Formats: sequence, structure tokens, C-alpha cells
Amino acid sequence: MNQIRRYYVVPIVIVMFSIIAIFGFGSSDTIPENIEPVFMGYDGQITRVIDGDTLIIDQTTVRLSLVNSPERDERGYQEAKDFALTVCPIGVNAEFVEDTWQPTDKYGRSVGLVYCNDMMLNELLLTNGHAEISTYYCDRSEFGSEGWARAYGC
Repeated sequence: MNQIRRYYVVPIVIVMFSIIAIFGFGSSDTIPENIEPVFMGYDGQITRVIDGDTLIIDQTTVRLSLVNSPERDERGYQEAKDFALTVCPIGVNAEFVEDTWQPTDKYGRSVGLVYCNDMMLNELLLTNGHAEISTYYCDRSEFGSEGWARAYGC
């Protein structure tokens, strides 16, 4: 009986190792070239700029990920809002990229990156001194490890 088991087990083990050697374990660290990343967001028109870090695209209120600009009645509020309007004027087409680690904030606003005229508003607000990085969210945002965010304190 033991000889019969060995007779079947040895070839089965050899076949299994051969399959693993040829095809691997079924996972790969590389992404095939023909697969595009999933775009979590949408395109729409800027319909309102509330302040430097909050705007409305079509009918969706968007909070910019990782940046904090002055609120109404704070020094720099109008400058930040005007700057956001310069980069993303009313009526211009904008691309919103959702922060999948924090898709909405406590107020129900969508959170992410906003691009207008091929420029990222989040980064430009920081670069031009109209916002500060929100370090509290660096580890809570999928964008916290990107170069622009790290350059400002993430």
C-alpha cells in the first residue's frame, strides 16, 4: 500500500512544482501594460469657488485634499479665493480626482485633487503661499506621499 502511495505522490509533487515554476504562484508585483489605472473622479465645470480650498464642480462640493486655505474673516481669505478663481475660473472645465482613502469629509464634501487647464489647484495654492499643508491628513490621504505633498510637510 505504501509503495502505491509513493508511486502516485512523487509524480504529483513533480507536476505541481513544474506548474509553479512555469506559471508562478498566481500573483505578480507588476501591472500589465495594457491595464490602465481606474479613474476615481469626473470632469465637470467650475460653477462656484467658495474659498481657496472649497469649490463646486457642476453640483458637487469639492474640498481640496491636503491643503488648508484661510476661512472667511481670516487674513488671506480673499487672496486665496481670488487665486483659486484665477486658476479655475467659473465655467472652465475641471477634472476631479477622488482621494480614495478619504472620499468625503465630515461635511459630506467630496475630497480630492482638482485640475484646471492642466494645473493642479491643490499644489498651486501651496506653491503660491495661499494655503498650508494639512499635516493631520498626510497619513490619511492617498496623495500624502506624493512629491508635492512631501515638499510642503507631509
